[in-house]
Amino acid sequence: MLVFAKQKLVLLSMPKTGTTALEEALAPKADVVLRNPPNLKHTTAHRFDKYLRPYFETTGTKNLEVVCVVREPISWLGSWFRYRGRPEKNGQPNSTKNRTFDEFVDEYQKGKPQRWAQIGKPEEFIRLGTGEMHVDHLFQYEQLDKLVTFFQDRLKTRIDLRERNVSPLRDLSLTEKTEAKLRRKRATMFTDWESAFR
Repeated sequence: MLVFAKQKLVLLSMPKTGTTALEEALAPKADVVLRNPPNLKHTTAHRFDKYLRPYFETTGTKNLEVVCVVREPISWLGSWFRYRGRPEKNGQPNSTKNRTFDEFVDEYQKGKPQRWAQIGKPEEFIRLGTGEMHVDHLFQYEQLDKLVTFFQDRLKTRIDLRERNVSPLRDLSLTEKTEAKLRRKRATMFTDWESAFR
């Protein structure tokens, strides 16, 4: 998570949306950088609003606009699947090494998925506990050029992104049944991503 006090911007870092590269490029310009541990780096809109926004306001940093990136849901799930299939994850409870992508997506949709398919929900990252959207500027991962332009304009600086955290390639095939179920059960993931189109 990055905070730019003068420009009144906060960049939330949803996992698997390319924000690590963006944070690397923008960190030198930020007033506050939260990198570690992961639950600080990946502060959700709800936690930001409940805990951090009030603190920033006491320091005179008010009216912060929240920025976040969302990724096409199947691509986002695929990134998690590939990430958890890395050799470093072998033998760990969250490894997807011996799973297919179809199994992963099907398990993810369950009320209490197995550890290897527990990754959270994008809609809960960008919404308050009430379900209300709490992001002022939502960008698609597939249109990162728009996000870069946005930050270049607001920060008055040039940004060069370099690819980071690239996971190994794997087969990301889904059956029609699993995809249809995902689109039905996790419809908000798709509508939120579609609403970010610019």
